[in-house]
Amino acid sequence: MERPSLLLLPPEITDLIFSTIPIRDSTKLRLLCKSYNHRFHSHFRTKIFTYLRLNTHPSTIHHLSKITQSGAGPWIQHITFSSKPFSKLNPNISLSSPSDDENDDTSSKYLPPNDLTEILNHLPNLRLIDFDGSCNITNWKEIISSISKSQISAIETLRSPPGKMLVSGLLLSPSELEQYSHGSFDRLKTLEMHTEGMPMQNFWSWISIIGRNCLEDLTIRNSRNDINNNNIINSIIDNHHQDSISNPDHIDNFLPQTFNLPNLKRLHLDDLYLTVKDITNHLLPAHISSQFEKLNLTKCHLLPNDPAQNWFTILTHLKTHTFPKLTYLKLSLSGYYNGITTYDLPDLKFNTNEIIISGAGKPAKPWNQRNTKCEVKLRSGEWNTYVVRKSLWEELDRVMRDGLGEEVFWESLTNGKWTSDRATRLKRIIKVREVSRLEYGERGDPRLWERIRAISREVDSDCEDVWY
Repeated sequence: MERPSLLLLPPEITDLIFSTIPIRDSTKLRLLCKSYNHRFHSHFRTKIFTYLRLNTHPSTIHHLSKITQSGAGPWIQHITFSSKPFSKLNPNISLSSPSDDENDDTSSKYLPPNDLTEILNHLPNLRLIDFDGSCNITNWKEIISSISKSQISAIETLRSPPGKMLVSGLLLSPSELEQYSHGSFDRLKTLEMHTEGMPMQNFWSWISIIGRNCLEDLTIRNSRNDINNNNIINSIIDNHHQDSISNPDHIDNFLPQTFNLPNLKRLHLDDLYLTVKDITNHLLPAHISSQFEKLNLTKCHLLPNDPAQNWFTILTHLKTHTFPKLTYLKLSLSGYYNGITTYDLPDLKFNTNEIIISGAGKPAKPWNQRNTKCEVKLRSGEWNTYVVRKSLWEELDRVMRDGLGEEVFWESLTNGKWTSDRATRLKRIIKVREVSRLEYGERGDPRLWERIRAISREVDSDCEDVWY
């Protein structure tokens, strides 16, 4: 009877056999048979080097250089950068010694870009780069610049530090933008950014350049300060278009005309200024309708400043071009203050993957099928929520077929609740606070709380708290 060969064992059995061996000791393992030894060295190198967590200190990059010189570069597929002290990293592999930490030179606390660029050239299979919350915008810019200068082209996923990076610090010169056109991100499929401020056309141009070939999943989680101050809003708009548009009331786009992500399938944007044309012409153009799957827009401010018409236009755009693979839609609109207190738009959400209760393994239902319901959620009073479920496709179809407008659509979708006192309560309270602050400043309005209490006591008899 022939003895079973270790080389024929599946990887799962290999992992089980050597699971008790610490990773730090795995490279010391030697097997008597040369073929066995080669097999398990390859196995352990894959286990050790597939994922690395690196400190941004130059000494750590020196250790990474040693790893690539040892021939392990092709195994590295995922790197997470951190700026935490070495003692707090708890890395998968020790990339620094205690002496490195003790002799830390604070004058050289950032990465040496040229060295990193050279090292990256020896990581042909690096597919994912992300950053933890300890990294800042300087770390991000230096590392991304090093990637663009290198010759690697396998990166598929790029995630910025989860802390908000000021968009103003991300601006690139024309020569720097050109640098990103040389192929390092040709295979990029997923980009996730965490920003703060007002993204400029320069920022959107960079995204278009690195995502023009393969980008499928784009997430930008932005945060704007003082978004309720109309003077600040107008100032931002003027600064953003001072070279091209003199009248902010006629802004056509925040995205550059050349913006194009032909392979986009999933889009998630938080708290951004956009125009309707930005969405219908650039982010969700007709030529990607057959492939697009997921849309999530939260607290996005659309110009011109008529939310009811703007969001109706976007929904009719989706309906007109069908978007047959759209399985997830989330528009967070309710309670978002935009200076308009006569109505409040509802949050809209459907996930056709969750609709299927029975029949596991079946494909998701198209959103244009009957009985595909959309959750329509509207604030009702201080604490409660008015929720109904309707077919978004059928509501749009009826309004568009009969040539009706946005008011009829929102009236029907919310059962008339979008203009009720309860639905607009929060927006009216915010408006009262804003007017009081402008009129009285730091002195304070003596009648402010009386006005707020009057709004809070209102009871709209035709707007009950309903959930069905």
